[in-house]
Amino acid sequence: MRKSILCTCFIIFLSVGTLTESAENRFQPTLESYSLPSKTVAPGGSVVIRLTFTNNGAIPSASSESCFIHFEREKKCSTIQWQFDRYPVTPTTYWETGAPIEHGTYYAHVPKNTPEGEYFIHIGLWNPSTSERSLDVYLPEKVAVKKDAPPLKPLPLQAIAPEESTARESRLIQRIFQGETIQLENRNLLFDFNPITGLFLLKDKETNRAWYSAPDRREFGIVTAEKGNRRVRIPLSQLTVIKQKKQQCVLQKIYEGAPLLEFRIELEGNHPALMVSWKPLGEWKLERIEFDSFLWTTDSLGGGAVIPRLLGLYFKADSGYEMLKGYQTYSGVNGANMRMAGILRQKDAALLTWDDVGTTLNVRSRVNPGPSWPGSQEVSIGLLGSKNARSFRLECIRSASYVKLAKAYREQAKKQKNLVTLKQKLRRNPEVKKLFGAAEFKPFVCIRWMRKSEDGELNETVRSDYTEEDCLALLRRLHNVLEIPKALFVLAGWIYRGYDNQHPDIFPAAPEIGGDEGVQRISRLARSYDYLFGLHDNYQDLYEDAPSWNEFILMMNPDGSRRKGGVWAGGQAWLIASNHGLELAKRNLPQVMERYSPNAYFIDTTFAAPLYQSYDPANPLALEDDMLYKENLSQYAADLFGVFGSELGVEFGVPSAHYFEGIMSREFYYRLAESQEPGTIPIPLFSLVYHDCVVAFTHQSDRANLGDARLILRHLARGAMPLYYIEPHRYWEKDIEEPDLSNPDFCFVRGEGGWGENRHPRERFIKNTYSFLSPFAEGVADQSMTDHQYLKDDCSVERSKFGQDWSVIVNYGPEDYLFGQTLLPPMGFVATGPDFLAQHYYPNVESKKTCLLVKQGDNLYYGFR
Repeated sequence: MRKSILCTCFIIFLSVGTLTESAENRFQPTLESYSLPSKTVAPGGSVVIRLTFTNNGAIPSASSESCFIHFEREKKCSTIQWQFDRYPVTPTTYWETGAPIEHGTYYAHVPKNTPEGEYFIHIGLWNPSTSERSLDVYLPEKVAVKKDAPPLKPLPLQAIAPEESTARESRLIQRIFQGETIQLENRNLLFDFNPITGLFLLKDKETNRAWYSAPDRREFGIVTAEKGNRRVRIPLSQLTVIKQKKQQCVLQKIYEGAPLLEFRIELEGNHPALMVSWKPLGEWKLERIEFDSFLWTTDSLGGGAVIPRLLGLYFKADSGYEMLKGYQTYSGVNGANMRMAGILRQKDAALLTWDDVGTTLNVRSRVNPGPSWPGSQEVSIGLLGSKNARSFRLECIRSASYVKLAKAYREQAKKQKNLVTLKQKLRRNPEVKKLFGAAEFKPFVCIRWMRKSEDGELNETVRSDYTEEDCLALLRRLHNVLEIPKALFVLAGWIYRGYDNQHPDIFPAAPEIGGDEGVQRISRLARSYDYLFGLHDNYQDLYEDAPSWNEFILMMNPDGSRRKGGVWAGGQAWLIASNHGLELAKRNLPQVMERYSPNAYFIDTTFAAPLYQSYDPANPLALEDDMLYKENLSQYAADLFGVFGSELGVEFGVPSAHYFEGIMSREFYYRLAESQEPGTIPIPLFSLVYHDCVVAFTHQSDRANLGDARLILRHLARGAMPLYYIEPHRYWEKDIEEPDLSNPDFCFVRGEGGWGENRHPRERFIKNTYSFLSPFAEGVADQSMTDHQYLKDDCSVERSKFGQDWSVIVNYGPEDYLFGQTLLPPMGFVATGPDFLAQHYYPNVESKKTCLLVKQGDNLYYGFR
């Protein structure tokens, strides 16, 4: 279903300026059309939606705006039931007059607890920095939430005969040679380029397989340039050859009789790699450069797209799902956390890497895209480079494997000096080894909410889940009863006003934890057990009630306003310019060390937030500056405390950080379904590159609980440790309902015949899972991840290898799986290493009763049997 929207329908303009301002002098977006394939969805399902916008004004937006999609009970934002916010793939700062702008296809997840009923669909564009809207419209249709609504299904693919697919490929290659071409050659590659059309073909001489321009491309790329008040968008075709050698050529784009851009295309020695670089010429300023659908495949050619989001995603080319999504470099949970991506095919792969931290990776999927494509579904990746972009690299991989793709990028990471291993970090600080195999425990001490009442007055609500006595008792319980030898014990909400309040003024410690003396006592006890003791802090958010409030240290928007952050427990936060954040950290952190002596430290948001640009004329910051100051903050904390961690995780933080909290999250689709991207499967891409460099945890909002057997096995398959959920105060003094132990999701709560018999369910779960996770994670912490594969098409059986000697196989499925001579039950596994064996298996197949066994050296542990 595709509908047009009248430009005048329900639209309210709230852009900066007067209401009488003419359309010629402002950004004037409209919703041109939308696609809503189904108007009925079940709780836990997804609303499929695609939007097309048009800018009816003469200028693009001054700032990058986000698109919101609200689902509301009534036509007002106060009745939002759920929402879906995304930045358009083409930033609003580049919306040219009259050009159609696609937004989606997107899958807006409906929370499982959503009440049945009909909901209005509210669409708009807004500036997150100012909260102003340039577009505000309701669709004329509503979406109905019904429990019995059919599930989302992939689109059917039209079958194409192999000979027809081959014929289409042949025609696509032939068009490249319509006219004189340039040819470059080294020992591995042949590169043919048509300077008139901008089309190319890159052939691997050993395999005779080729990568070439997509069927819908009519140029090599598109450049947007500015001169004075003029902005032009120019296809990179009709190029002039300036110089040509055997492995290199130089071309220019001439515009209005003068050179605008110089291109250099070069084969990399005798490696199977191609480098493309460029520089602006003359009076024109480069604003951005697009290489849309640069690498691609289809269902007939096989494979799919490899995407560096969180631990990694693989979007299959035969999934039947459509997609258009941009992953901005180093841009948080929905960004690309490495400067790489790839396309796999049936027999080979290609790795695409780039230099610019302002570049966006675009991923597109279309079903039945047209008669020129050799297949029924195309999946492509392309780059949208900022004005600072200057190069990208393409490497041919002679294997249809994301493992080989990741290993090729690992070599690039070494050259970029991002690949700093834990072995290297251990040489700087032997305390780092305490992190190997350590589970994380993170008590939330104090949370203070500031809420406005209807009459505008601020009301304060305080919750304290852990007192000093609770934390001390928990440490003793972990050490003396559960006999946990290695732990990362981090206090959140310990600062004076509690969690997410009054930053950056953190002293003295919250009275709810006993003040400074209470934190000192907790620190001493944790360190006496040889645990890592850390504190949770933040140097990006500034609150107006903080004694250090100073608007002149905040980031600035292009219009001169100061940049807002999120609204957290302490109210509206504002974003500190990262150089000033580093200064504040240098003011605070030596006092933290003097007062509390932590041997670990966690600074929130540093690697989770996007890179920001500040337009303050007194303190301008480019994206590269923001990244540099965040790197310096990380290194400063690591040098001071010995072990440093931050939220989420990104590759520029690898050299200085020791652990990332959050990069393991939202890979687990069964747990956080709102992060699903239909057509994708989770792959450990980041781990294949950086596993031996940094320790990975889930986010503090994604803690391992009693029914999380799948989450536990994911940790095992990644060689990682969990962040455990623990009830407030003293969990062991509270009776909780015994879960259904016949449910495989609760299998690790069992204790009959083992250590946990007749003990608290929480302790059975922690002890059982820690007993096999910790020695395995410790053993592989400084080993690279050497292999990974799914052994079943539904991804229910997974196998990983680390180094030469460690391996694990896990079974998430509802059925038994035979691995060698061992029958694995649902949630079963086998993990092995030097003098190490851990199994959840059937010791006697006929009895159908499972056993948890861990054997390390002469030590034998039975969790249940």
